[in-house]
Amino acid sequence: MVNLFVKLISNSINNVRRAPRLSICSYNYSSYGKNTCESGRKNSRTRDHMKRTEHSQRRKLFCSSKVVSLEELSPTVKGLKLFIEKRERINAEFQAGQWVDMVIPGVDTVGGFSICNAPQDLQQNGIIELAVKFSDHPPAHWIHTKCSVGDEVSVRVGGNFYFQDNDRKHIVLIAGGVGINPLYSILQHWRNLILKSPSNTADQQTAMVYSAKTIKELLFQEEILRICNEIKARCDFHVTKETTPILDLTNEAKTIRNEKVSRQSLSTSLNCINPNLANCYICGPPKFIERIEEYLMDMGVLKQHIFYEKWW
Repeated sequence: MVNLFVKLISNSINNVRRAPRLSICSYNYSSYGKNTCESGRKNSRTRDHMKRTEHSQRRKLFCSSKVVSLEELSPTVKGLKLFIEKRERINAEFQAGQWVDMVIPGVDTVGGFSICNAPQDLQQNGIIELAVKFSDHPPAHWIHTKCSVGDEVSVRVGGNFYFQDNDRKHIVLIAGGVGINPLYSILQHWRNLILKSPSNTADQQTAMVYSAKTIKELLFQEEILRICNEIKARCDFHVTKETTPILDLTNEAKTIRNEKVSRQSLSTSLNCINPNLANCYICGPPKFIERIEEYLMDMGVLKQHIFYEKWW
């Protein structure tokens, strides 16, 4: 029944919006990892994931998955793990930073959620992890109010924003709010690459800058700090709506600031980064991204080495 529902939804999406038909397990990477989805006001178009991403690359096929874990990551964000059977994993392979279309039985709207774990997790354990902020948008609302362990949903991987596998030795990750999700995926993937080939990444430098309204809304705090310690990365947290941070940061390379990310604070956070060697990834609200991109370019980072994804 689920597969029939997915097939009907998939056919409807392709016919109405004339999405490009891709070969199974193939992508067109001509967009070079840049995602310029605009959000603007929260009107019906910007809230429709399929309309906002109609020009983004995506796989042809949906994969069946089962919810195997649900967790409250913050007062407003719920984490879930989806298990995909081994026979279907080839169709669910993703690059760090991409998202999934999600078809939920009984929900007419197709959801779109960034993947927040590393590709290696899918390959080894069949798991895709998502972190979904509460809203009245039907897919997110279902996840927060109706989803249970054992429920089945179908997912399809897509997105033009992903880790660039090239010779750039310095990596910068800058997140605003739940924009941390794809960047957390990239951070884990980058860690895996470093640990796999330490000699090839001996001169790497990594910087993470993460801004949220409150301490509790800084998702994956402990995990991010652990990874940054593993790979000797700098990590700066920003909290914009609280004045008394309660996060214990014992390493001088990890700081927390009671302010928005500014030109000056970003310059300090990236003092170990050579702009001529860096790929910079940004994800967050549109105005946040536009401001950060301007700061990076003023610091000498070329526009073609700045990659971003804008969410509403």
